[in-house]
Amino acid sequence: MEDFLLFLMMGVAGSSAPAHFGFRLLAHRHHRDRGWPFAADTEDGQWGYSWWLMKRGYVPHADRDMRFFGFWGMLSGWIASLALAASAVLIAIRA
Repeated sequence: MEDFLLFLMMGVAGSSAPAHFGFRLLAHRHHRDRGWPFAADTEDGQWGYSWWLMKRGYVPHADRDMRFFGFWGMLSGWIASLALAASAVLIAIRA
């Protein structure tokens, strides 16, 4: 059963992480194209911007497209994070 759960969690992480990276890229480009100011340490669009999306920092921007990209980036980011954490726990249990 542990092997199945490990395979499942790695599969979930493997499919949600690329979705997060794609929506993060779309959100960052939309953010930049609109000329909105960036929060500290989010200008490069990397890990800081991911965390900003996952904390729902995009909500104050009353823009339909930003909310779409931000929501799916946030959701897939949390799913990937939780699946990676679950995979690490399952690997530790197996060892």
